[in-house]
Amino acid sequence: MANDDLRDKLVTYIQDAYALENQIVEVLEKHEREAQGYPDIQAMVHQHLEETKQHRQRMEECLQAYDEKPSAMKGAATNLMGNLLGAVSGGRTDTIAKNTRDEYVTEHMEIAAYGLLMATAQAYGDTRTMQACALNLRDEIRMAALLEPQFPRVALLALRQDNIDVPQTTFQQAESSWQQTLDEIHQQLRGQIPGGMTSSQATQYTPQA
Repeated sequence: MANDDLRDKLVTYIQDAYALENQIVEVLEKHEREAQGYPDIQAMVHQHLEETKQHRQRMEECLQAYDEKPSAMKGAATNLMGNLLGAVSGGRTDTIAKNTRDEYVTEHMEIAAYGLLMATAQAYGDTRTMQACALNLRDEIRMAALLEPQFPRVALLALRQDNIDVPQTTFQQAESSWQQTLDEIHQQLRGQIPGGMTSSQATQYTPQA
């Protein structure tokens, strides 16, 4: 009975991960359209959209291994993400900035979801699901690290969207100050957080597939 309960919990977490990825596909498709005029940002969103579709496929394959299909029911994590995105998307003007913020929040939601799923899969002895989680997790961590340095730029681009004049030198100063602050915090925390790395290290890190 305990093993059956563990299996049911594992399948529920896989269902949640699938539903989360499925919802994020819809969000990123919208964000990609809204990034027109910013080719580098649009390309980054497009790349992660394609990765997210692959993440969704991996979770569907994990479900198939248990003779399960993706559920139409939304899990708690998916409901939370939907409520969050719904609450912040209405009537926004500084789209490029808030989309970047929402994507960053989403990546950390996914990282947490895969942490729960991976541990549960290990408890059940499901190495296939663990491997799928690791592959997806790599992309989520990398995307979060790519988004982190973007905030000064997208914030100032949003001001320009609202016809507020921002000198180009302000972009350089804001980006430099933000990166310096991040690096100082990472340096202060180094040794206090196991496995900690700077955002620049994370973007250069390529785990084995």
